[in-house]
Amino acid sequence: MNEQPGKVLIVDDSRSTTQLIKNALEHNYIIKVAATGEKAIVINKYFDPDVILLDVALPGIDGYEVCRKIRAESRYRFTKIIMISVRTLLNQRLEGYASGADDYIVKPFETEELEAKVRVFYRLRNTEKELDRLNRMLDQQVRLRTQQVLEAEKMAVIGRYTAGIVHNLNNPLQAIMGNAELLSYKFSEDPNVLALRKASSQMKKIISTILSTGYKNNSSEYTNIDLNQVLQEQIDLLRSNPFYRNHHIHIITNLQPLPLIKGIYYHFSQSFGNLVKNAVEAMFNSDKKELRITGRVQGESIIIQIADTGTGIDKDNIENIFHPFFTTKPLAAEYGIPTGTGLGLASAKEMIEAYQGSIRVNTQKDKGTEFIVCLPVKPQEAALNNSNNAKPCYL
Repeated sequence: MNEQPGKVLIVDDSRSTTQLIKNALEHNYIIKVAATGEKAIVINKYFDPDVILLDVALPGIDGYEVCRKIRAESRYRFTKIIMISVRTLLNQRLEGYASGADDYIVKPFETEELEAKVRVFYRLRNTEKELDRLNRMLDQQVRLRTQQVLEAEKMAVIGRYTAGIVHNLNNPLQAIMGNAELLSYKFSEDPNVLALRKASSQMKKIISTILSTGYKNNSSEYTNIDLNQVLQEQIDLLRSNPFYRNHHIHIITNLQPLPLIKGIYYHFSQSFGNLVKNAVEAMFNSDKKELRITGRVQGESIIIQIADTGTGIDKDNIENIFHPFFTTKPLAAEYGIPTGTGLGLASAKEMIEAYQGSIRVNTQKDKGTEFIVCLPVKPQEAALNNSNNAKPCYL
């Protein structure tokens, strides 16, 4: 695709000078002309030129003042301004630089020199804009990494306390389960005894899942991971969440046998956990609350689908949902309304892509959203080692 040509604004009240410059530049640039400083300021706002060729002596406000007014607005910080004037004294040229000009050409000038300067400053503007974009992207990544580290530290502390509390629940739970077992021998048909045994058994399973998941999440070792087990553990954790119980979410799973993936457990635990959490919270205001999780092998790829019957995603937000800190949820809310920081989907995408995987989203307004995770079956080790032999997974 061809790049859009650069834009040049010529500000000069001399028709002959204006025509001379237009003839030299119009084959390579989009040209606009202003004969006064006031007109130049108006055109600059909607034309947003890359380079301004600015005469000093103008009717009304002079070129120095035009330059100062443009430089006063930060959005024009990359616009390159070349002053053109018959004024040749040093203090006159210095005044031009002081007002914010990037260069100063004395009339009469050679058109070849003018063309060369415009070309150089146009490239310089593009380079500065690209560097600014990269710096902002880097700053965003630093903020994301910092937030992730802080979140990981916070969750590690919470995890240690939770593990201790959950572990200490085991002893009284064993006593409850033992006595429930004894009661069942004497009152085998009593519905209260049966309910007690079922509830204590469920509590035992929840405690085991929390301890097991917490232990594996604290490990940074590469192991062979069963993604079905990761998903099932996330479902079990979800079932212990009051949000799940209070909103009566119906879960449907279809997890076909999957090959093991070599990686770090918490990468997949956190990624799928974020996707499941996002799906559940999307159904907060839905009449139908159905979470569907499927897993299968397709060719050389593992496909995980997590779908909800929530409100869907607005088309204007689709391109932003994986951007760090983008969220439509409030940071804090009452009455159980879901909150968010905008890091869940961003971190999930980053971690899945670290394994040469990809995430795609399908959504329909007021009908629901489906996230499709694609992971390569075989080249995980090559991907983790940044090998060129790793094949990215795309649907």
